[in-house]
Amino acid sequence: MKIVSFNIRCDIQPKSDEEFRKMISELPEGTIEKAGPQAKLRFPKGDGINAWEFRKELIIPKIKKELPEIIGFQELLPHMARFMRENLPEYTFVGHGRDSDYGGERPMIAVRNDLELLSYRAFWLSPTPEIPGSRFEIQSQCPRTCAVAEVYFPEEKMIVRIYDTHLDHLCSEAREAGLRQLLEVMKEDQERKPLPVLLMGDFNAAPTDPEMAQIYGAAGKELGLSDMTPDTGITFHGYGNPEDSIKIDYIFASEPFIHAHKETVLWKDEENGRFLSDHYPVEADFTF
Repeated sequence: MKIVSFNIRCDIQPKSDEEFRKMISELPEGTIEKAGPQAKLRFPKGDGINAWEFRKELIIPKIKKELPEIIGFQELLPHMARFMRENLPEYTFVGHGRDSDYGGERPMIAVRNDLELLSYRAFWLSPTPEIPGSRFEIQSQCPRTCAVAEVYFPEEKMIVRIYDTHLDHLCSEAREAGLRQLLEVMKEDQERKPLPVLLMGDFNAAPTDPEMAQIYGAAGKELGLSDMTPDTGITFHGYGNPEDSIKIDYIFASEPFIHAHKETVLWKDEENGRFLSDHYPVEADFTF
């Protein structure tokens, strides 16, 4: 069984210096000071040869070759999601945009069609998780969501609850609050209906960052979670730029996945300077 977390990278369109400065000036007070080491407040640039239009022809063949049972995507924009649905009929995609109109970037869970998708829901990482577009006061301008799916694996005869998320890129306090909320939701879900769980996504934090302590500590242990990615090394590589390299992508799992874990690998495919993304997709393999 293959489970993949894949930040697919939404293209950043170049902004004028004036537009970029205006965007920064509108952030909540204190956000920059509390941003933490992952904040990259550089002038945005286009993605050049790694723009979506050039990368997408590498991504589809890779997925068709590997055919993982589950893929948790992050950063899919609406036009990208349409392309993936049209070109990957082997999968059912669930997820919606993080903005108040359900547009914009979204985590999406792709379920291979030989599995049974039983349910789907999503919530915002915010004090008001049911209000579209909501977010924490200390946060970037980007709302954040979590997609949740329950999937039946016929061969293993088990139902699995899958969480896919993308934490704030700018503020460590927002990441800590979002992760705390997510772990509380997972606890409530387990109390209501205990199931094996998978949690994946781009956490925008290194394993040693303070906000990650809760998932490696008591809250994560209470849920029986274990990190399936401890030895992957860097996952964000900035299209091969060592200066930007850091590990921020994860797959956590409970039993029976922990004992069934075989290995975790990164998709490091590259062709003439083109990568699948500025993140290496993370694949955890399990044998039951």
